[in-house]
Amino acid sequence: MRKTILLLTLAIAIPQLAMAWGYIGHKAIAEIAERNLTPKAKANIERYTKGTPLHEYSLWMDEVVSTSPYNKALAGWHASIADVDCTSPKIVRERYRKSRDGVTAMEDFREQLKDYKSLSDSTVLTAIKCIVHIVADFHCPTHMRYVDLHNEGKYPVDFLGNRWDYHAVWDTGIVEAYHPQWNFIKYAEHLNVLSKGDIKKTTKGWAQEWFEDGCRNVRPIIYWVINDGKKIQKLDQKFVDRCGPLAESQMQKAGYRLAKALNIIFEK
Repeated sequence: MRKTILLLTLAIAIPQLAMAWGYIGHKAIAEIAERNLTPKAKANIERYTKGTPLHEYSLWMDEVVSTSPYNKALAGWHASIADVDCTSPKIVRERYRKSRDGVTAMEDFREQLKDYKSLSDSTVLTAIKCIVHIVADFHCPTHMRYVDLHNEGKYPVDFLGNRWDYHAVWDTGIVEAYHPQWNFIKYAEHLNVLSKGDIKKTTKGWAQEWFEDGCRNVRPIIYWVINDGKKIQKLDQKFVDRCGPLAESQMQKAGYRLAKALNIIFEK
């Protein structure tokens, strides 16, 4: 098993840098999760957060990922990988990412936080910050890797008349352009509407099952934008409208699944 918690004890300082789902997406996912915590889990979490809302931690991993010692301790946790059948067993993650991925990190957190009350407060708080970010990240379409297809999207496109990195289109552009007047609270209110039965279905399993569900839904979109290295593709409002429902669905699932992860760990 990876020494995830041991790595987290390396540092507590917090410089600033970049982001992944984007400001609105990450904060909306964390807000949905907070609204679905059990009272006991919420109380236990607040022992470490001192009442700070989870959305305040949602971008922390992006802010520190390029700074020492986090650049080594957190490397690779922002994405995961699946095989051609959209499954992500341990052997695939070990072979293609050396287990440096979000699914493996969440498996480790669940195991290593079983006795979280014996850990230092700073270590548990850092783990909370990472969990809030990781679950959101591996639901983002361009954070899903496939062993046979390149899906990172690190190439330029013309998005609504401006030059963008295609990766950032999914991280930020789609969410902001689909409902341009919405902040993260409005997004959370819009997406936090599933029935108890649907929440149970959506949150069944753990990180591997959640990631695989997203991989099945996301794989077809890889062919929506073709990077031939010659022509910059133009993505207009029709593209936004086509992508918006998938982005919202992935954000919604991430919010409820993040709540389940935190509930499982912190209800005891």
